[in-house]
Amino acid sequence: MPFLDIALPKGHLWEPVKTTLELSGYQPRLQGQRSYTVETADPELRFRIYRAQNIGPLVEEGKYDLGILGYDWVVESRIDVRELLDLGFGRVDVVAAVPEGNFEDPENKTYVAAIGYLTRLKKQGKRIIVASEYENITSDFCTKELVALPFRFVRSYGATETFIKVADLIIDCTETGTTLRENGWEIIKTLFSSTARVVANKDALKDPWKKSKIEDFVSLLKGTVDAKNTRLLKMNVSEDALEKVMKILPSMKSPTISKLFGTDSPGYAVEVAVRAPQVLQLIPLLKKSGATDILELDIKKVVR
Repeated sequence: MPFLDIALPKGHLWEPVKTTLELSGYQPRLQGQRSYTVETADPELRFRIYRAQNIGPLVEEGKYDLGILGYDWVVESRIDVRELLDLGFGRVDVVAAVPEGNFEDPENKTYVAAIGYLTRLKKQGKRIIVASEYENITSDFCTKELVALPFRFVRSYGATETFIKVADLIIDCTETGTTLRENGWEIIKTLFSSTARVVANKDALKDPWKKSKIEDFVSLLKGTVDAKNTRLLKMNVSEDALEKVMKILPSMKSPTISKLFGTDSPGYAVEVAVRAPQVLQLIPLLKKSGATDILELDIKKVVR
């Protein structure tokens, strides 16, 4: 039997990945409490858990056909893979930060002011100490932004914010910036935002069976991700109010409309999928336009 090998991330991405697989119908389960092997309802898929920073190179080298990891590690690893899907969750910002108390003017904590602080270190004959988990991202940033300023990279292994007493600059990922600020760091620049991505080995996509299997897997995951932001609205609409209700839904896909059975006055049952943020304003408008018995339902998958 042929298999599709997929690497999954441990750490903060594991739970949302596991939930997405569950909602997609794969029923993931670990073989044991300390196991890194994941079994699912599809015997043609083989899953194993790794640290996110290891997944990209393993997929690039063909040890795995697919991998799920944060975009930050796609950038850091400089891997040659095909990105297939942005899962949208696990969002973090990769940022540059300096110690808060090193600005000449406490009211001027701009990026330019931060570069001024780093330049003063050079004039004092000091190398800039930069701590980060991201060596390549750090090197690119320092080479581009800190032109002619000598720096020493120090690798952190998590908790980069603890380098407050020894580093002049850190490159770190953060969800809100709160932890950095509480530990005395001032964010001076957001380099980019990162979310969980599905990436594929390019040779795997050349294999007809694997390509088809990958497309099926990605389609189900995408359907689950899309469903998180989609709601199904069902309502009854009288014949007199139908045109008015339809005008409220001009930008959406054509709703499903069917005649109500066994009613004294002619009417219709209307169903339409809408984006979740629209529901709050849409339901009162529909009611005012003559819609009744309005139901809002969650959707498990939206497969287009």
